[in-house]
Amino acid sequence: MRKNMFVIAFLLCSLLPLAASPIKLFEAGKELQYHENWYGAVELYQQALKENPAYNAVYQGLAECFYALGEYDQAIVYAEKARRYAPQDVDIENLYAFILIGIGKLEDAQKIFSGILNRYPNNLDARFGMAEIEVTGGRLTNASELYTAALRRQSENRKALLSLALLSHETGNTKAAESYVSRALQYHGDNAQVHYFAGYLAALAGKLSEAEGRIRAALTINEEYDQARALLCSLLYSSGRYREAITVADLRIASDRKRADAWYLKALCLMKLKDNTQAFEAAQTGLSVDSENELMRTLLEDIAVQTFDFEDAQRKSLAKAHQTKGDSFLNRNMTDQALYEYRRALKVYPYDTDSRQAYSNILMRQGFYERAIQQLEFIQSIEKSTARINDTVEAYSKMLDHSVRNRWKIDPLYLNKAHLSIGLFYQVNAANVFHPEAEKLTSALINDILSYNRRFAISANLDTPSSYMEAFRKARTAGNDYFGIVSLRENERDIQITLDLYVGRTGSKAETLTVYRSGNDRFSNAVRRITDMFGQAMPVIGSIAGRSQAEAVIDIGSGDCDFTDYTIEIVKNGTVTIANEGIGLLYNEKDVLGTFTIGRIAEDLTEGTLTRKGYYDKMTKGDLAVLIYSDPQKIGNKTEKTVDGADRRGQQMSQLLSLLRSIH
Repeated sequence: MRKNMFVIAFLLCSLLPLAASPIKLFEAGKELQYHENWYGAVELYQQALKENPAYNAVYQGLAECFYALGEYDQAIVYAEKARRYAPQDVDIENLYAFILIGIGKLEDAQKIFSGILNRYPNNLDARFGMAEIEVTGGRLTNASELYTAALRRQSENRKALLSLALLSHETGNTKAAESYVSRALQYHGDNAQVHYFAGYLAALAGKLSEAEGRIRAALTINEEYDQARALLCSLLYSSGRYREAITVADLRIASDRKRADAWYLKALCLMKLKDNTQAFEAAQTGLSVDSENELMRTLLEDIAVQTFDFEDAQRKSLAKAHQTKGDSFLNRNMTDQALYEYRRALKVYPYDTDSRQAYSNILMRQGFYERAIQQLEFIQSIEKSTARINDTVEAYSKMLDHSVRNRWKIDPLYLNKAHLSIGLFYQVNAANVFHPEAEKLTSALINDILSYNRRFAISANLDTPSSYMEAFRKARTAGNDYFGIVSLRENERDIQITLDLYVGRTGSKAETLTVYRSGNDRFSNAVRRITDMFGQAMPVIGSIAGRSQAEAVIDIGSGDCDFTDYTIEIVKNGTVTIANEGIGLLYNEKDVLGTFTIGRIAEDLTEGTLTRKGYYDKMTKGDLAVLIYSDPQKIGNKTEKTVDGADRRGQQMSQLLSLLRSIH
């Protein structure tokens, strides 16, 4: 508090009597910048420029502030002006090059840093800049060598020590990370940021008590260190101390009501305390200050679903936002995004007839007439139908009289098409200061989306986070074919969702699916993409649902997979097992009874002809239909099991760069 009073007194003494003095305005802005009050500093710097438009140090200060905020386009404008006034200033040149890295002009940045090092070989900022370029390219070993070289020139350099600690952790060398942190604390024990990163790395290692101690030490040194407060909130939440976490969140909100992440965590804590009404209000306020925060919206909707009746006005209002967004996507022919929004609207408010009708229209355009009619029949069942809906149902019902399902007298709704069972779990990152337990929300959304894919029986374990051993035990006990563990990393601009898949019987690794997205709608886009990748990665299994001599029908249709380039083998029921590791099926050649030749494909069923293998025809109802890709050499191209390497590396480096750039 004394520090707060000092800053306030300083500003009052400096600004009130000398409001027109650009030097005093600059000095006051510099003080706010030192305390990371970027917006306050920008305001004072702008006032200083009004008094002296040629004040070079002010342009540099503005560039530094906007760089710290990640607003690189704005930062470079002021950096270029600062360069014009002081073309030989090495600090400004370094800053300009750092900003170039931020906007992706790596070659230009490298030229500037190289030029500085040619003139001043011991310039550490230029070396740090070269290290960032290496990190951007995923060359962490090269980056570590540059930071290590900087340490040889200045053994106590704080930025080099903390950067090496972060790099070591990223590469899995926890002992080295701890060593660098220990040295940083030894040399800079009076620096709040050193304690913060010591706490951050301890939290990543699961040492919550140690992490809390370090964060509290950081706040003792600088009680207005909001980044430390945010991490303390997350640590208290992870430790189950919800009321303490709310107290810290309220402190952050009192300082700035626009801190959406503080409202998010407060809502989470209130949910844990069974106060869903106040939790809803907190999440609602959080969404009002950050309307594009998808995780906040998801949390708010989940609270509403748990708290309010089906036809409650709150749920209807929340669904309306998804309907509007879905309509917008549909108008731009972005069908997948529109489907996601309409389905989410119906999850929140099942009686949203506009979304249900729009959803039905998309299904019809995709050729899924049976599923489309089911949506319209639901509208009829709740007595909100129209003459147009009634006419559509009648017309398409007549059209479906000669469908595969009617010919074989099979109602797909009563078929057990889920021949693969998957247990879904999640792990939490205690150092996630933006959206603690975002992994749980992500798992719930993945479960919701996959519920539309009848190939899978998904059992989502959402009560508590699970370690690998807990997930393996539960999945094996439940008899799951596979189990997946969801994890998440994010910063203010990017998000990475990872789904680690394991074989339920053996616990061996099956596959890792990773999705990175940035920009608007990054969360929903990432969730949709990872579910698509999951569906593509899993084997396709069906069964014979009916047979009449050589003709048969299997319970796989166009809504389940694309039959292109596949052949179908009929395998004796009970003889197919999941491969011990990786994604695949195992069965003996002697258990292959024949093949199935595709004839007429419907949404949930496909009819065709059976060809026996051997002299006797042993194929019968219930035997499995296994889809085999025709060209084994192209399986890797058929199924995109992991995100493109460059994308994954870019996301990981984005996370790391965000941390490295925050060190000062």
